[in-house]
Amino acid sequence: MAAVDRAIRVLAAINELASAEGAPVAVRHVCLACAAAVNASGVVLYVVGELGLCEPLYVTSPVSELVAELQVTLGEGPGTEALGEDHPVLVPALGSDSSMRRWPAFAPAAVAVGVSAVFAFPLVMGAISVGALEIHRSREATLSAAELTEGLLFADAALPRVLDHLSGPGTVESTELPSSEFEYRWAEVHQATGMVSVQLGSDLTVAFLRLRAHAYLTGRRLSHVASDVVERRLRFESDTDNAGAAGSGG
Repeated sequence: MAAVDRAIRVLAAINELASAEGAPVAVRHVCLACAAAVNASGVVLYVVGELGLCEPLYVTSPVSELVAELQVTLGEGPGTEALGEDHPVLVPALGSDSSMRRWPAFAPAAVAVGVSAVFAFPLVMGAISVGALEIHRSREATLSAAELTEGLLFADAALPRVLDHLSGPGTVESTELPSSEFEYRWAEVHQATGMVSVQLGSDLTVAFLRLRAHAYLTGRRLSHVASDVVERRLRFESDTDNAGAAGSGG
């Protein structure tokens, strides 16, 4: 009965946020309710995008956005790892030696921006993981048994919303409130990927990987590199080095 009561409370918390907005339940309500329930400093919801790569769908805080961008750029971290698992990836001490060895690029960078514990829950449909719900904390700490259960319940609640998103236009997600700054920035990453694809004469996957590689090699945020491409301050050439970009656009 306690498990049933907890599940009811999780759904009630999500519905209460949506009701306060007068909007259908969406991924942001799941993430915001989760952050409040488990005392998180931030929550990220990832999906497997059209290119088959991890991308963030919603973030609840600026720091969590940085962490999400780091994982996408570096291709490593608890959230990206959870996408390939059928069980949670729980990291109560991101600064530990074991975490640093496990994610040598991501772990120190995430700790540097203020995240010390990460807990990622895969969103699984049958045998397929379609996304991950990731909880961040600013201090090292384990999840209590109750918080672990709630993390699993919020992941379950996020799954139908993610499936709505992945099913394309005309879904519940299309009725959300105007896009956040994060959503605008990520849309710009998609736009930049298309532009780089044209510049390189490549498919979108190759274009995105080149965009991501340039961000990594230059130590810049992926969203900032994308903005430069969209604003034509940066152009990629097929005959350049691994950074894939040269000069500035005109």
